[in-house]
Amino acid sequence: MSEILKTWRSNDLALGLIGAVAAVGVWEICARTGVVDPTLFPSPSLAISAAAQRLTAETLADNLMWSLFRVFSGFILGALAGAAIGIAAGWYRGFGTIVRPLIELLRPIPPLAWIPLAIIWFGLGEPSKLFIIFLGAFFPVVTAAYQGMRSIDPVLLRAAQTLGLDGLPLLLRVAVPATAPDLATGVRIGWGLSFGVLVAAELIAADRGLGYMIINERNTGGSVGVIIVGILLIGALNLLTDAAIGAAIKRWVGRWHGA
Repeated sequence: MSEILKTWRSNDLALGLIGAVAAVGVWEICARTGVVDPTLFPSPSLAISAAAQRLTAETLADNLMWSLFRVFSGFILGALAGAAIGIAAGWYRGFGTIVRPLIELLRPIPPLAWIPLAIIWFGLGEPSKLFIIFLGAFFPVVTAAYQGMRSIDPVLLRAAQTLGLDGLPLLLRVAVPATAPDLATGVRIGWGLSFGVLVAAELIAADRGLGYMIINERNTGGSVGVIIVGILLIGALNLLTDAAIGAAIKRWVGRWHGA
């Protein structure tokens, strides 16, 4: 059975790579043959060539590192706060009664709408950017953590109590591990949304970062190719880091659940 699963996974990976290569090939052909206007939507090769002419390797690496720093910092803060508040709200009914209406009130507000307040509260420096990314991670994680806590099988808790666990030990040794799959889902969604709001966060007086690079090219009438390369780099970074986070989460959940 394990060999069959490995074969399926290998085939899925191969099919995914074939699909990506085919999409890039169709894009290249359409731009080269004039099916789409290459000045508005240049082919991948032309976009990369334009980026190579306008950006040095050092500049590109600097933008990449700053964007990754902002995403990781904002995400970690948001995920930790979301997990702590979500678990507490799900475990302590009184606390949940107080905070849940506030969370549900604020959750539908897009992070972009918080930019004016972020500038007023935190100024134009890094804290305002991290705050926007924080919001992108916080709400999916707090919602997943709360739902996970509320969906724990009561039989599991009663069984643990018969073994002498209660209070904080019951929470940490039984309830939190039982919530791990739901929490993992929230973390994956929060990570994706953190990347999704990166460009919005870097609208706030940034002078480095992939979002800044994209917006700067638009504002200065620069190359569309650089904009496309910046967008693709954000997508590629999200894909690679999400795969790494997914693998780490799989090991973490597997440790709790004996997989």
